[in-house]
Amino acid sequence: MTDLTSQIKDQRGGFVKILSKIPGFKGYMEKETRRDADKIVRDVVSAKFTDQLDRLSELQNEMLSNSGFEFVDDVEQSAVKLRTFIDRVKTAPRGYGGLFDAVQVKEDQLEQLYNFDSQLLGEVDNLAAAIDQCRIALGVMPAPPPAAGAAPAVGAAPAPTGPDALKPAMNAVKRICTGLNDLYDKRQHVLVGAL
Repeated sequence: MTDLTSQIKDQRGGFVKILSKIPGFKGYMEKETRRDADKIVRDVVSAKFTDQLDRLSELQNEMLSNSGFEFVDDVEQSAVKLRTFIDRVKTAPRGYGGLFDAVQVKEDQLEQLYNFDSQLLGEVDNLAAAIDQCRIALGVMPAPPPAAGAAPAVGAAPAPTGPDALKPAMNAVKRICTGLNDLYDKRQHVLVGAL
């Protein structure tokens, strides 16, 4: 996140550098830079999870076509939780509090917010992997090959498919989608704690 803030600062022109010499203006610009960075991060987070939401819709259709009927409601519940999360991220107020804002965020709280944002971005890969596991268990996606340098297992059985394999994979999707909203709640508590 600090790199993004630095990039935004670097893109400011010479005129802003001159204005930063005005008492109080530098703090205002730093606040605006943090707000810009926050908006960019939230846009990236919502876009990446929107891609996963689209994949959940595809998974639901694949389940209907491939005897995964008993899990269609689980996918829909997960999609609703994910959609709720995406909407919360998209519609959150822009940025962190300034000097006269109702919510003023201190540097340590700002660092906590950046950590939450980093965790949220990490969950994109976790959700993608869980959706892939559902698709593998459903039999519509091949299992990934062994990692580079790893010897293939002699006589290794193909990845398990069917309801017994799909249930734990679907549980992982549900857990992640629920956890996203919980993590976002914790992020919001940091902001509320700044009051």
